[in-house]
Amino acid sequence: MSLKSLSKTRWRIEPDRITVYPYGLSYILAAILAIIFAAGYFVYINYLHNTLESSYVLLLVLVIVIILFVGWAGTSVEFDINGGIMRKKLFGIIPISSIPFSRIYAINPVTELGSYKYKVFKKENRYGKGILVSSAYGKNDDPNALAFVDEVITPIHRYLELHDGPDDFKPLNIESYKFFNVQGGSYTIKKNKVGSVILGLTLLSIGIHELTPNAWLGHGYDIGRICFLIFTLIGGPIIILAGFTEVTFDKNTRLLTRTNPTGLGNKSYSFDDFNGIQTVRKSTNFIYSGTDVQVYFLKPGTQKEEAIVLQSFFSTKKVERFIAEVNNILK
Repeated sequence: MSLKSLSKTRWRIEPDRITVYPYGLSYILAAILAIIFAAGYFVYINYLHNTLESSYVLLLVLVIVIILFVGWAGTSVEFDINGGIMRKKLFGIIPISSIPFSRIYAINPVTELGSYKYKVFKKENRYGKGILVSSAYGKNDDPNALAFVDEVITPIHRYLELHDGPDDFKPLNIESYKFFNVQGGSYTIKKNKVGSVILGLTLLSIGIHELTPNAWLGHGYDIGRICFLIFTLIGGPIIILAGFTEVTFDKNTRLLTRTNPTGLGNKSYSFDDFNGIQTVRKSTNFIYSGTDVQVYFLKPGTQKEEAIVLQSFFSTKKVERFIAEVNNILK
């Protein structure tokens, strides 16, 4: 078995359980670290004139780190069909969390950093962080991803349905809209225009100041200063423009339109071409920075999709409410 195949999602199907191994990438990381550590240790012994006796502690630490990476690759998520419970096991041995099937909402794809992964979501937090159950995929037609859906996700969803309650998937009753301004059959997403203008003007002002003789960052043209100028001088106007960009659902014409004062990027989509809603969790330096809600439309006459970002939220509860409102408009 090659390292590449080990990095893919692996699973084992038994009569009473399905076990998934989503952390195979750690095998590759362990192999890379082993090479780096071996080279470093060789230099440490032969060129820095250390002895094996004086460096055995260092060697032991390096070996333990590699073993931990290999062990993490064996971490599993087990779906106990008879017990109706999901367990995550560290190194494939030590149970560290468990969730009854009755609390599991679904296994859904999540887009992150240009790839997508499958995660388990709880009913009480349907758009939260989730629990990873697959490796990352870059293509929708990845053979491993297609097999994973057919052989793992589809059967698990059938088992989960046996534990659903009558009110688990009851749609929210939308009597008033929190995230839309409603005028007749027209629903326009609310925007914080004042906040966008203040932030945009602040960035633009800082950028202009950096072009004056009194610039805080000096007058050189190093990479850092150039990037800062681009961020402030271009990012500021973009943020202002975003504050005045309107996204409207019109039930009368059955069109979703996105417009802004400049006319750049204006789009129009028919409700009939609607092809689903997806959330995208964003991270900055591995720290959660919000969730985008995107809607997908099929291009007329093709099978290609176009996505439009409707809104971004930090709270997953707001994400759930916003999606419920969008679905209520589109139905």
